Amino acid sequence: MDYLEQTYGAILVETENPIRYPVTIKISILVEGYLINLLMSLPFNFPDSFPKVKLDDQSFQKLNPLPHLDIFKTLCVFDDVIASPNPDNPLGVLDATIEKSREILLKGILKQNLDDYTDEFETYWMEESKGVYISIVEPSDIPKEVFLVPFKYGNWLEKGIFSDQKSEAIKWIQNLGGSFNEEEIIHVLYMPIFEPIGFPFPKDNKDIIRLLKSNKSNLKNYFHFLSKHKRPTKILFSLHLKNEYTWGVWEHLKPFKRVVSNYKGRKIIQTGLNGFRSTIQNGWLELIKEFPMMEIQKYSVKDVRAARLKSRGGDGKIGNIGRKVAVIGCGAVGSHIAQSLMDIGIQDLLLIDPDILSFENINRHLCGANQVGQKKTEAVKNNLKRHYPTSHIHVYSDDILSLLQTYPCSLDSYDFIIVAISNMPTELRLDELQNKNIINKPILNIWVEPYLAGGHAIWNEPNSHTILKTLFKDGIYKYQVLKNGNLYSKKELGCNTSFVPYGVLELKKFIIEVMMFIQQQLDKDIISSKAFTWLGNLTEQKKNNRLLSPKWVGASDFSVRLNNLENYQESVDLSDI
Repeated sequence: MDYLEQTYGAILVETENPIRYPVTIKISILVEGYLINLLMSLPFNFPDSFPKVKLDDQSFQKLNPLPHLDIFKTLCVFDDVIASPNPDNPLGVLDATIEKSREILLKGILKQNLDDYTDEFETYWMEESKGVYISIVEPSDIPKEVFLVPFKYGNWLEKGIFSDQKSEAIKWIQNLGGSFNEEEIIHVLYMPIFEPIGFPFPKDNKDIIRLLKSNKSNLKNYFHFLSKHKRPTKILFSLHLKNEYTWGVWEHLKPFKRVVSNYKGRKIIQTGLNGFRSTIQNGWLELIKEFPMMEIQKYSVKDVRAARLKSRGGDGKIGNIGRKVAVIGCGAVGSHIAQSLMDIGIQDLLLIDPDILSFENINRHLCGANQVGQKKTEAVKNNLKRHYPTSHIHVYSDDILSLLQTYPCSLDSYDFIIVAISNMPTELRLDELQNKNIINKPILNIWVEPYLAGGHAIWNEPNSHTILKTLFKDGIYKYQVLKNGNLYSKKELGCNTSFVPYGVLELKKFIIEVMMFIQQQLDKDIISSKAFTWLGNLTEQKKNNRLLSPKWVGASDFSVRLNNLENYQESVDLSDI
């Protein structure tokens, strides 16, 4: 405090939040002739975090609006994602905070950073927002009518969802577990905007006309929409800037204005168009002639399209969106595979499994105790659709062969098929159907060995002439890791209760490697049939006297091998690449 007093003339003031910000100091600085009072609050964990900087009421009134100064009088000084304070130099952190505040204020006063309003459009639009919506509308170059479905879910503040199709919005809400009223669904006009919206943002009808007037065709569509829909009327818009879309809503309210009557000069309220019946609407007359000063309402919009969320919360790759996969088997392996497919952007799944989730499953299954007693397909579907409301998940809660007997071509609408049932007769039958071209899509067979000493995946392309059973001899897989895996299967009291022991941690490590393999296959221009072998903790197997197949005795723990099945090549250790 002595340093701040001597250097900046700082004085202690009352803090707004003594728990989070125990100390607040006032510092006066001179910027372009303005005497500005900064209120700098030191967080409880200073100097591990930057101070928060606000303007006092008088300074805020003089300067607002400025870029990076919000309606709560807080100055956005540092981006915590990019900048970090140096905890070994607390005085330096204070100096840097004050100087950065001075720099931001100077640029704002000199109007040198007005472009920041565009770069941070959503933040500034939100400050004037009357509420929040979400949207799964696909952006377009031309106006179009879309749907707004109001809904309720828990304590969410979001009031509704915009969608191109009413059914898609309803499905999204149902996947989430929310509620809606069909009678409240309305039509909304979507307007694409390609030029930056300058600050100050539009506040009335005349500002909206000024914003849209450069495109006469769009403006004509706009007036037509307003003429046939009652007020209030919401308009969804997108801004396409720097290869990204920003969204918002403005709303035209029921028009009214105070006018002086020709009869004795009385003031009356006009709510309709002069010379027309009260039921008549004309968008052009309303916005341009009769009510140009009528204020609009603003709302914030969160873009929750699958492609946008994948881009924002992932690696930006959206190539998997639109792909469809059938997953046969929704046990521990299949359920985690389904989750991982969603994670890489594949949100259209068919889940096939006749079994019911039991308590014995849940330790390593995607689903938990609250879903015991449900069909595994339904349990996995319910888990995934709440996580990914834009997903499309179909289920068949019976045996895969019964499905194919009734609908032989039912799998051909999917890009590839994953078989995670570890049932050799069924796997061989599916392989036979593929070789007879009854199934004409790639099949990926996945299974694991006891204690996850190894895990396997065989990607078989249609017409590759690779026969699955040729990779097995006397029931032993060509690349099996344990010399005799059946020795390590477990059995509980009862009939048909044998199971393969392995832990969920090793399972997840295996699934990650399998997904990397799947993605590599999908990224190739020419895909070939391959055998994927994942080697687990081989050291642990040796320690517990579990015999390894001779070819893996000298192999490394947690490594991967690939073999080309069409033109056989020796295995490649991916850990060395």
